[in-house]
Amino acid sequence: MTAHPNDPPLAEPPLLDFGTDALFLDFDGTLVELCDRPDAVHVPETLIDTLHALSDRLNGRLALVSGRAIEVLDGFGMTGLAAAGSHGSEWRLADGEREYLPRPAGLDVAQQQFADFADTADGLLFEDKPLGAALHYRRAPRMRDAAHDLAQQLADDHNLHLQRGHDMVEVRVPGVDKGTAIGELLKLRPFAGYRPVFLGDDVTDEDGFEAVENAGGAAILVGEPRITHASYRLSGVDAVNEWLARSLQSHAPGGAERTTGGMP
Repeated sequence: MTAHPNDPPLAEPPLLDFGTDALFLDFDGTLVELCDRPDAVHVPETLIDTLHALSDRLNGRLALVSGRAIEVLDGFGMTGLAAAGSHGSEWRLADGEREYLPRPAGLDVAQQQFADFADTADGLLFEDKPLGAALHYRRAPRMRDAAHDLAQQLADDHNLHLQRGHDMVEVRVPGVDKGTAIGELLKLRPFAGYRPVFLGDDVTDEDGFEAVENAGGAAILVGEPRITHASYRLSGVDAVNEWLARSLQSHAPGGAERTTGGMP
């Protein structure tokens, strides 16, 4: 990875260039704050309005790239935006065109075992996904090791991908990640031929960071400094929303002129 704790701090990214950029956005921890329960996330109307305005200004070159299922993202008000869900196992263009990978048979077994395990301790939460299964232990940190051990066993037994994240562990469709999701979208209109910019906060976003950096784009880490493939950093969700709003304002009629150059 490109950055280490003793390296110079990552700079704040320049504002978006609506003529050259394609914008890819993680959801949890990037656009909205993390919550104890995945269904408790609050999505302000101002954020939804901003995302649609950005998509319009980018001529549709905005996509959410999330571990959540697309249906769940739509339930938070993201209908009408392009999205890659379930860590790249499914994608949907803004015009409604959709594609998804087949569901592995072993997921049924994994989901049942995760659900049974979640019943053994207060605070454990099982999340059922169309193409994955997750255990959240934010409210039961003592169960972390046991949750990871069970996930590893199920991944090995059923040829599933093991995915670790913020206070959670997941098994899902193998062979895809956020990097492959962004790569697939970059082959399609309206994204093809534009420079990818990806914002994310979690280790699950590192595949996406690497993919956009290799494609000549810009990866933006959200949150505290850590070892990462990203070249820029924003301090948290509030900083992301401010940066998105400033990008819009800098190109609005009567808005401030850009004072920073485009992404290298």
